[in-house]
Amino acid sequence: MVQKIILWLGLVGVVVTAWLLLPSAVWQYVFFLRIPLLMGLLLIFLPVLATTALKSMLKNLFVLRNARQIALTILGATVAGTAVTFVVAIILGGAQARFGVPELPGVSSSKVWYYVLAITLALPTTLTVFKLSQEEIDNKKRWSGLSFGILFGLIFLFLFKRVRDFLSVNKVPGLNEGLVKAISFLTQNSSKGAGYVDNGTLKDIHFDALVFFIILFAIYVIAFNLFMPSSLPDKKRQEPPALLYVMLLISVSVLLLGSLTFFFDYSRISVLFFWVLIAIACYRLFKVDHYFTLKDAPEQLEEQKNLTALLQKRLDKQDLEEPLAKQTVVVVCASGGGIQAAGWTAQVLTGLQEELGESFTKAIGLISSVSGGSVGAMYYLDRFTDKGFPPASESKEIFEGATANSLDAVGWGLVYPDLWRVIFLPFLPDILTPKVRDRGIAIEKDWQGHMKTPERPKTLADWRGEVEKGNIPLPVLNATLVDNGWRLLVTPAKFPNNSKKKFFDFNSLYPGKDIDVVTGARLSATFPYISPICRADDRNGKVRNIANYHVADGGYFDNSGFVTALEWLEELLREKPTQKGEETTPEIKRILILQINPFPESKPKDKPKKEKKRGLFMATIGPLIGLFEVREPILTSRNLTEVELLQEWENARQNGGKVEIEYFPIFFPSITEEVKLGLKTAEQEVTPELKAKQSFYSAEGEYEPPLSWKLTKREKEEIRKGWNKIVTVKEGTIEKLKNLWLDQWNMK
Repeated sequence: MVQKIILWLGLVGVVVTAWLLLPSAVWQYVFFLRIPLLMGLLLIFLPVLATTALKSMLKNLFVLRNARQIALTILGATVAGTAVTFVVAIILGGAQARFGVPELPGVSSSKVWYYVLAITLALPTTLTVFKLSQEEIDNKKRWSGLSFGILFGLIFLFLFKRVRDFLSVNKVPGLNEGLVKAISFLTQNSSKGAGYVDNGTLKDIHFDALVFFIILFAIYVIAFNLFMPSSLPDKKRQEPPALLYVMLLISVSVLLLGSLTFFFDYSRISVLFFWVLIAIACYRLFKVDHYFTLKDAPEQLEEQKNLTALLQKRLDKQDLEEPLAKQTVVVVCASGGGIQAAGWTAQVLTGLQEELGESFTKAIGLISSVSGGSVGAMYYLDRFTDKGFPPASESKEIFEGATANSLDAVGWGLVYPDLWRVIFLPFLPDILTPKVRDRGIAIEKDWQGHMKTPERPKTLADWRGEVEKGNIPLPVLNATLVDNGWRLLVTPAKFPNNSKKKFFDFNSLYPGKDIDVVTGARLSATFPYISPICRADDRNGKVRNIANYHVADGGYFDNSGFVTALEWLEELLREKPTQKGEETTPEIKRILILQINPFPESKPKDKPKKEKKRGLFMATIGPLIGLFEVREPILTSRNLTEVELLQEWENARQNGGKVEIEYFPIFFPSITEEVKLGLKTAEQEVTPELKAKQSFYSAEGEYEPPLSWKLTKREKEEIRKGWNKIVTVKEGTIEKLKNLWLDQWNMK
């Protein structure tokens, strides 16, 4: 304790000494330079955070797929570094005249440092991208991307110099006079152009910044048109790196905020305060919100059949000789967990068909999914045929669709329509991007490109037709209504007792309306900050008197999908005598409940974890970590308890129990103690197998899945290997499941 107190006193002494010894002008310049300093630090430390503290969130941003993406990212980093440099130069060169502070000693008047600083700021991103991209591409392509990236960066700097010389105030008649008049008009009531104009001429650094802005705007417009998200298949679309959009966002932000602070700091006006104030006013004036698109439902649809009648149609697909084959139902619950959950759901469902046969898929009566699980379920159902299951040849496409990168679409939406909303241009998305109004719709476009028919989006009405024919199981994509906390079941069916059980199904909430399947999956998978919370589009007058609820990720209410599945089973098992004229309802004898979990099963530890120096971290972020960590234990224990209660209820109701109910949770495989030890060894001692395990686990063996909507090739391969691992485990879940399905129930 004494040593810590001495260290604390030493730190306090250093801070106080620095405050006393450094001239006050230094601290004034730190204040005036706050925007470029923050953005410069972001450029330096973002790659560091991506490989350390925020690895699960940011690392995959820096893992690029080809040489072109590396080159574009390096160009973007160079542009961002240049933007920071120009704002620094503007403030250093004009602060003395504008704010009356002493000139900062030691600052060179040469423009060479512009280029040196810009390249220095771009270097961390360049090196990190080059290193991490080895997971995706070979050395030859990496070096090619690096070479072209450096070349593009140099061309950009050369282009800037040439344009600067071409547009010189000395060569364009009237240009200087026009710019000086504009500055004088804007500053007539305050600084009279101080810091901008010197002896009737616009300062060089401001003209340089203006030329840079013109070039940046050109790049911004080109990227807008070239990379706008579409539903084209992968091979036909341009896929820019999401990191390019991060660099563009930094460039625009530092130029905009830096210029505004330089202008308004003279009057001691808080840019942030008035920015927020004006943004709120714009949001209110233009009724800014995020929306999802409703369609008119086909008029020819008949009155919907009840849930049990729909199930009967599904079970009629079974063609086994086993007497109870058409009385055996599988219920699938697919948990949320981002893109890793999407990939794991797709892998488990296609893998179970391979292990258990087509009879397993034909027996699936319900798929209740949440968040990433909904995305995996969507691609799985998209490949079903009228035989009641997807062909084995489609398994690869299902998995590739579920694990496809969508971060580029998110980045485009963030840098274009979503950025316009916060810079006082909220009307631009409706004018320039009416079909892609935000990053949520951009994700939908991206997902649609991986569907079987990208040119024709499937809707809930299409799914309803397939469900009524028995071609697919009943899908339920679970979402949450933010306004009242109720569940929203995005499903082609109507569920009874919704008010009592605190939910709406889509058809009851939006009668006479339809929705694209990818939109439904997006609503269920409104992953925080990746996709925005949104509501139904009623602004154009075509859709009036609709429910004005905002929809969020289904994981807020139940991240397993189990609540909906249990309510469906309760409705199925409840005795309802068939009325005259009604279709025969199935008499269910066997129910198999599968819970697909994209995370490992939590197990009690033999000894407590070694203490870490995380006091401040736990005091600030600890509550959020606690909410995240309890998710799996709570869901697992609650689901198991509910299954047991369901079994007891059915036994009591049937006087001995005529329905056999089995429950199998399928977890992503946990890491072994041997692998944990291997991950802690030095990097050069780690074998390729152990290194691959780092895709989802830290060096301490803690599960850390990627929280961005992007997986690397190695991470995709680890999902496949994870499935193969649990399939081959003796007396494991899959072996027990095969024994039940093929041997005990004779479903073969």
